[in-house]
Amino acid sequence: MFNKQLQKRIALATVCLGMCGALFTGCGSSTEQPTKQAAVTWNDNLDGKDVQGSVTTAPKKAVSLSQATTEMMLTLGLENQMAGTAFLEEPMYAPLVEQYKKVPVLSDKWPSYEQFMAVKPDFVTGWGDTFSKRWIPADKILSQHIPIFVPDSMQDTDANLDTLFNDMLKLGEIFGKEEVAQKWVDGQKEKLAAIQKKIGQQPTKRVLVFDSSNDEPFTVFGGYTENILKLIGAENVMSGQVKGKTWGKASWESVIAANPDYIIVVDYDTTELNSDSFEVRVQKIKNNPQLQSITAVKENHFIKVKLSEITPGVRTVDALERLAATIHDAN
Repeated sequence: MFNKQLQKRIALATVCLGMCGALFTGCGSSTEQPTKQAAVTWNDNLDGKDVQGSVTTAPKKAVSLSQATTEMMLTLGLENQMAGTAFLEEPMYAPLVEQYKKVPVLSDKWPSYEQFMAVKPDFVTGWGDTFSKRWIPADKILSQHIPIFVPDSMQDTDANLDTLFNDMLKLGEIFGKEEVAQKWVDGQKEKLAAIQKKIGQQPTKRVLVFDSSNDEPFTVFGGYTENILKLIGAENVMSGQVKGKTWGKASWESVIAANPDYIIVVDYDTTELNSDSFEVRVQKIKNNPQLQSITAVKENHFIKVKLSEITPGVRTVDALERLAATIHDAN
């Protein structure tokens, strides 16, 4: 999921106000001139290539091709500047449902290039894989002078909550919503501080993130998910066990040896991403005879989370509040 190492490099440049709003070398005009702003630039790695994106006017027809980036944009109140979204992986975050209804859905899954271009986008964002040969290649989009923004928290294999906050501030710059973005970041920091104060000096708890399993458990080895759990005194028992990967397969033997206090189970609401419900998956773990010695299994310490709660996105701190209460206060 986060297996491409990228050095974050964000630069801020300025241009004279007389320049046309443009991406890279593109330049256009319209009857209603949008408000000019100092150029906002960023760097991405798209399909293996380093690319610099830039805007000098706030996008008016943005497209988001992932649920996480859609929720990030809606949190900044950008629904009226969005021409479309796609690939809703799970129910929309409750506080954003009404805003989401205002955004056209291009496709339930991945839109075609033709569907994407039909809305005449002036900006697009999503996970890096979205802009590969598997879906819509970055080169095809960039050739139409459409800037692509992949948040650093979705690229950096050692991303943390500050990485996400910087992504939100960058989106605020891009869309001229700096104050909104800063207010949101400040609010999240205050909420996290309150959570950590409540935890106090309670001992660290050892956790396993369990995504799925056929023969071997699919779990977290590092990166954003591990780093946010550290903020609430939760230690990832699989940390660093597979070098160069943030998510991947582990062995049950390594889980038994690590002996987690809690197992955080990713729940997909029996979508196409996974056919088992949370309850079914927990029962499979409980029924596995080789796992009976694990503390989490013996004490029935299973916690349900959505994938979007422990991967980069606006749900992180809310999820940490619930996880902290369960991990540190459960009987």
